[in-house]
Amino acid sequence: MRISSEFHAQLQATLQALSCDVGASECHGMLCGALSGPALFDQNSWLIHLSGGEEVEAYRSAEPQQTFDELVDATVAGLDDDDLSFSLLLPDDGVNLSVQAREFAAWSRGFLSGFGISGIVDLNQLGEDARGFLRDLERFGSIALGDDDNQEDEQALLELTEFARMGVLIVREEARDLGRDASQILN
Repeated sequence: MRISSEFHAQLQATLQALSCDVGASECHGMLCGALSGPALFDQNSWLIHLSGGEEVEAYRSAEPQQTFDELVDATVAGLDDDDLSFSLLLPDDGVNLSVQAREFAAWSRGFLSGFGISGIVDLNQLGEDARGFLRDLERFGSIALGDDDNQEDEQALLELTEFARMGVLIVREEARDLGRDASQILN
């Protein structure tokens, strides 16, 4: 199952209805980060993180929970797919390029935030590629483009998005290896 750009609008509406200060792209980044660490994913911890710890029960009510379950299921399926079908949940290409860049920056910040709750203890346990990717995401978190849409900026943003997509897969694999190594030590 692949997440569509239409789902971005659905998730955004759900988050707005909850008065959440996190948007759809950042929410998906948080989820991807939380799913990419060595610890088993805990949806409850992710929802608490997403809500800022406030009124998390509203996030578990029927309609929001269904949207969050869909998001988690589709994201996990994409991350686990051997065909590398994982994609970042961003608004569709029809929106202004500066908005796309802002949403990509929010996704990047969200990933770092979610990765912070993923059970990673020491980033130095990760390989240089994974650590470099996380440093790059920090820079991407402040990316901004002017209102003038041009092909060069559009191509650059497309390349950054693809770089982030592949970087997530690298970080996730390395961090999961850490989790497997730790569980073998404990057994």
